[in-house]
Amino acid sequence: MGFVILVIFIAVTYRMIVFLRLFENYESPSLSYQESKRLSSILQRCPSLNQVYRPPGIWGKCGHVQTAFYGKVGRWNAPIPKGKRYFKLLPSGETITYDIFEPVKEHRSGVDCTILLCPGIANSSEKAYIRTFVEHAMNEGYRIAVLNHIGSLPNVKLTSPKIFTYGDTKYFSSMIATVKKLHSDSTFMMLGYSMGANIAMKYLGENVKHQEDILCAISLCQGYDAVRSTEPMKNGYRKFYNRMITMNMKKVIRPHWEDLFDDSSRDSICYDSDKVKLATSLYDIEDGLLRHFDGHSTVHEYMDKASCCHVINNVKIPVLLLNSEDDPVVVNEVHDIPRTFAEKVNPEAIFARFKFGGHLGYYTGKWYKPDDMSLLEKLVIEYFDAYLDVGVKKSV
Repeated sequence: MGFVILVIFIAVTYRMIVFLRLFENYESPSLSYQESKRLSSILQRCPSLNQVYRPPGIWGKCGHVQTAFYGKVGRWNAPIPKGKRYFKLLPSGETITYDIFEPVKEHRSGVDCTILLCPGIANSSEKAYIRTFVEHAMNEGYRIAVLNHIGSLPNVKLTSPKIFTYGDTKYFSSMIATVKKLHSDSTFMMLGYSMGANIAMKYLGENVKHQEDILCAISLCQGYDAVRSTEPMKNGYRKFYNRMITMNMKKVIRPHWEDLFDDSSRDSICYDSDKVKLATSLYDIEDGLLRHFDGHSTVHEYMDKASCCHVINNVKIPVLLLNSEDDPVVVNEVHDIPRTFAEKVNPEAIFARFKFGGHLGYYTGKWYKPDDMSLLEKLVIEYFDAYLDVGVKKSV
C-alpha cells in the first residue's frame, strides 16, 4: 500500500512539474522585424524587449496560472486613478462612454501626448489592469483616453439594443474623433488589449487616413484572425476558457437584458434570447445576438468580417505586436500573421513573442506576491517614450 501511495505521489508531482514548467529556461523574447537604424534605436530604448523575462517563481512559467490570475485579480494593488467621463450619443442610437485621464506632470520630452486605449473584451476603464496602466502612464506624463465598451458598465443604460462586438470600430473611431478635437495639438499613440487590439489594428488598417495623426501603436495579446483563433476554443482544455469567457459575457449582458431583448425597442432584428440565456459557449451568444447587429447571416461571416487580418497590411505606421507562446486563449498558429507583417510588410513593425506570460498576464515579482505593475505596463511606456524621443525629436 505504501508503495502505491509513493508511486501516486511521484506521478502527481511529475505532472505538477510539467504543468508549471518549473525546469524550463527563462528567455528573452523572440523579435521579428526588418533591420534598420531607426528600429535599432527604438529597441535600444526598450530594455523589456532585450532582457530575459523572469516571471514569478513556481507559478509564473505556467500560462494557465498567469491567465487565471489576470482573469480574477487583474493587477496587484490596482490604484483608482481619477478621470472625467464623457457620454456621446451616436446617430445610430448607441451611447458611447469614455474616460479621459490627465497627466500628473509634463512628459520628459516636453510634448503633449495622448494614448488612445481600447480595452479587452467586455472591459472598461474600471478594470484593474486598465487602472494600473492608466496610473503608471499619468505619472509618466501621458494623457489617456479609454473607451468603455458598450454594455461593460452595468450602471450606464443602453440607448439602443446593441452592445460591443469583436471587430466593430465605429465606437473607438467616434471616441478618437472627439479626443482629437479636444486636444488638437497633442501627439497621439494607440494601445489595444486582446479584443481591443484587434479593433485598434482594424481601425488603422481599414482607412489609411486613420493613421495620419498616430505616431505609433501597440497590440497586446490579440488573435488577428477571429475564425482561426476561436475554432480551437471548441476543443480540449480551451473549452474551459470558452465557457469562462461566455459566463463573463452573460454577466455583462444581464443588467441590459430588457434593453436588448424587449421587442418594442427594436425594429426587425431577431435576437434569440433563449439561446443567449442558455449559452455555454461564445458561439451561442454570437449566433443569438452579436452577429445580428450588422446583419451577418452566420457566425463565421461575423467573425471573419471582424478580423483585422484582412486589413493589417495597410498599416504603415510603427507598430509593436506582442503575443506569448503559452497563451491558452490565442493559439500560436495565428502568429504567422504578425510575423509576416513585421518581416515582410511594414518596415516599422516589431513582432515580440514571449515564451511566458499567458494572456495579458506577464507578471513579475516574488512567487508569493507579484509586483504592482506587470511587464506590459513598463514595456508600453518604454516603447511610446522611444518613439517620442526618436520620432518627435527627429522631426523638430
